[in-house]
Amino acid sequence: MTERSDEELMLAFKQDEATAFNVLYRRYKDALYRYFLRNIKNEATSQELFQDLWMKVINSKENYQVKATFKTWLYTLAHNRLVDWYRRNNLEQKAFQENTEDDVDGIINWNPEDELQTKRLSKEIKNAVSQLPFAQREVFLLHNEALLSLPQIAQMLDEGIEKIKSRYRYALARLRNNLEKMR
Repeated sequence: MTERSDEELMLAFKQDEATAFNVLYRRYKDALYRYFLRNIKNEATSQELFQDLWMKVINSKENYQVKATFKTWLYTLAHNRLVDWYRRNNLEQKAFQENTEDDVDGIINWNPEDELQTKRLSKEIKNAVSQLPFAQREVFLLHNEALLSLPQIAQMLDEGIEKIKSRYRYALARLRNNLEKMR
């Protein structure tokens, strides 16, 4: 049996198939939480926005129509929730600067020096990403964390594809520059 697409699952959820929602939630929960956390830099606020987003998905099921991929629709909702939060809090779309340490997974032959270097590099990358202007950071994270294509991001943000490509190129250039400065 083939796995159902996200769109098929959302349509099944629209018809009150609760297990379809559970599958969608499992598919996207980690990436969506990271999307909020990387933009907000505050776990409690990220968790709140994350929960609000899933409530929005549940409350929007009756009106759901397949006009784009489910992933694009979902990240559009997440983007809108994030922008609303910034506006409500009168912030200039600038995340709080709060360092968080992530555990390093998957090290088979544990070497403390390798682990320290990996954590240091991870922290440098997170710091460099957090220094990007909001528009560049968002495109970078949507492409690299959420794995949305640049055309999907353009559709989601209702922007021209060239503008999105430009933001992504500028983000990469700025990241390279910032990381080189840290070395």
